[in-house]
Amino acid sequence: MRLLNDFTQAAAASGRSLASLLREALTLRLSPTRLGLSEYLDFQLYRDDLDAAAKARFGGQRTQGVLEEILIDDYSKFLSLDKITMYAVLKGHGIPIPEVRATYRAARPDSAPSIANADELEAYLRRPEALPVYIKRAFGAYGRGNMLVQRCDGSHVVLGNASSEPIADFCRTLDDGRTLGWILQQPLVPHPAIRTLTQSEKVSGLRIHSFLSDRDTRVIKAIFKINVGVKDSDNFEHGASGNMLAAVDIATGQVVRAIAGTGLRQVENPRHPRTGSEIVGFQLPYWDEVLKLVQNAHKAFPGFICPGWDIALCEDGPKILEVNAFGDIDLSQHAYRVGFLDEEFLSLMRRRQLDHLLRAAPRPSDRSPINHRLGVRKHHWSW
Repeated sequence: MRLLNDFTQAAAASGRSLASLLREALTLRLSPTRLGLSEYLDFQLYRDDLDAAAKARFGGQRTQGVLEEILIDDYSKFLSLDKITMYAVLKGHGIPIPEVRATYRAARPDSAPSIANADELEAYLRRPEALPVYIKRAFGAYGRGNMLVQRCDGSHVVLGNASSEPIADFCRTLDDGRTLGWILQQPLVPHPAIRTLTQSEKVSGLRIHSFLSDRDTRVIKAIFKINVGVKDSDNFEHGASGNMLAAVDIATGQVVRAIAGTGLRQVENPRHPRTGSEIVGFQLPYWDEVLKLVQNAHKAFPGFICPGWDIALCEDGPKILEVNAFGDIDLSQHAYRVGFLDEEFLSLMRRRQLDHLLRAAPRPSDRSPINHRLGVRKHHWSW
C-alpha cells in the first residue's frame, strides 16, 4: 500500500498518469538491469527529463550484485574487507593514509600498539596525548560504528556528536571480540576551503570510481560527499544520514550538480544547510593530485577492476581512507543523474571483453578451463 501511495504522489509531482509510471517501472523491472520498483522512485525516474534509453542505464541492488561478481576477484576481497591489511598495502607503496595509532582486539604485527581488552583501552583513552582519536571497525562498511572521541572529561568520553558516555561503558561495548577488531587512527581535518563551505571540522570526502583497463587506469566517477555536521562520517546512507552528494567534473574537479535526500524528498542543487553556501561551482582542492593518487594506488589492487575509493582532502593533500572492492552505484546515480551503466562504463567493459557477462546467466557449476574457477562470471581472471 505504501509503495502505491508513493507512486500516486510521484504521478502528481511529475504530471504523468499513475498508469504510465507503473508501466515504465515494470518495464525497467523486467529489463536486464532488473531495477526495483522502489529504486525507480528513489532515483526519480518518474520525471520526464530522461529518455527511455537513459533510464535503462540505471541499476539497483540486483545490478550491483552482478557487477560485483564480474569486477571483484574473490581472492582479493580480504584486501578491502580488512582495513588493517588494506592500510599495510597502501603504506608499503608509499601512498598517503591516515596514521594508524593503535589497534584494539586485533591480533596483528606490532607496527602499531595493540590494545588487548577494555581495561587497556580505557587506560589508553585517559592519556591526554591520545585524544582526539578516530575509531572504526577493521572489518566493516558504510561507516557503521565510526566515531570520533574528542576528549575525556573525568569518567566520561565526549564524542564527535557532542554526546558523552561513561568511559568504562564505552570501552566495554565496542565489540565482543569476535570481529577483526578496531582501528584507532589520526583524526583528519578537512582542507580550509571545505571547512569554509561546511563550517565543520568533520571530513567531507570523495568517493571515486576508477576502472583498470589492461595497464591503464581511468577515473570515471567522482562524488563529493558533503557532511552537514551531524555525524562523524560523511556517508550518505541512502539519504538517511542527512549528508549530501555532489557530482564532480572529472576534467576540472568542479562540482556540477548536488542533491539532498532521495525519491520524492530529493532536492536538487541545495545550498549547504549550515552555511548557506552554494555547492555547485565549488572547486575541490588538490584535484590533479587526487587523480594521480587514485591512478597510482589502483595498481596495488589488480583484483579490483572498478573499485570505489574514499578520499579525504586535507590541508597537506589527499589521503586514502579506504578502498572498496567496488562500492555502491547509487551514489553516482543520485549525484550525476546518469545511470552507472553509461556509455563510458560499457565501452570500458567492452575493452576488457566483459560486457557480455552483464547478460550471462550465472552457472555456478561451470568450471573455467583457464583459471579453474567456478562460475561463468569468473572465467576472465588470468590467475
